[in-house]
Amino acid sequence: MGSTILWNTRRLRWRDLPTLQDLFDSCDRALLEQVIIEEFACRDVRVSKGRYAAMQHRLDASLDAMESLPLDKKANRGWLLAPQASYLLNACAGSVSWRLHMALVPRCDTAGLEGLIRDKGGFATSYSHIGKTRKHRCRPAASPGNCSRDQVPGALGERSYTLAPWEEILACKVWLGGDWCCRERYIALASAFWEMTFFGFEYDRVQARMAQEKAACMMMPVDQRRTGRSSEDCDEMPSYAYGLNPPDRLVRKSRRRMAERIAVLNHNEDLAFYERLLDLSKRLKGRR
Repeated sequence: MGSTILWNTRRLRWRDLPTLQDLFDSCDRALLEQVIIEEFACRDVRVSKGRYAAMQHRLDASLDAMESLPLDKKANRGWLLAPQASYLLNACAGSVSWRLHMALVPRCDTAGLEGLIRDKGGFATSYSHIGKTRKHRCRPAASPGNCSRDQVPGALGERSYTLAPWEEILACKVWLGGDWCCRERYIALASAFWEMTFFGFEYDRVQARMAQEKAACMMMPVDQRRTGRSSEDCDEMPSYAYGLNPPDRLVRKSRRRMAERIAVLNHNEDLAFYERLLDLSKRLKGRR
């Protein structure tokens, strides 16, 4: 991926976009594995040479399996993987971290994306700006008919693909256009790999774990599926009964202000994400 010619092309056809499998096959394998280890597997942790080599061996086996799998191109037809940035707040440490992940979104039409961007109200400089735009619920742009499966909250109808078979996600088209450096594109690819291997690095084991998780989810009460907690968890003793008093008012206000600033940053990152998708939509307009 030393060249970014494709991402700078002004006129594209949908079939011109590479699949995730194409990019895993064409990228620098050693660099991709390095980014996976440094940014996801062992972030901020020093790793010995022996452990690093062992991790590389497992990653090699997984990537070999992904590159050799036959693709299921029908399941996610019309869906796109694209990098989306966000900011995370560590309230206890008072620190902010920047994250980049590969989002799975439906292919959207130009008019729908333009309307979505208008609804966002432009880039924000204060939290009050976001509060005004949130009063108007954003409508989804355009999405394929299977958008309800594994759907997660979001104006575009983004989907989680942790439980999706590898064959389906590897067949998804990928768009890495935008103001990304080479390492950031590798981080996006690494994040897709990391989500796909949430249940393990061996294909057969992942398939078995996915089946177990899907079965457990089907047996779970509806309210617990949404929150991940049962109704009994809500009947908890107040924190002061255990000596876990909430922080004082000054600390709470400081954290709330920091959370509001993070919300402004994430609002602007969402808007930039929509604009990158709009740019792709305009390049694809009228072309198959």
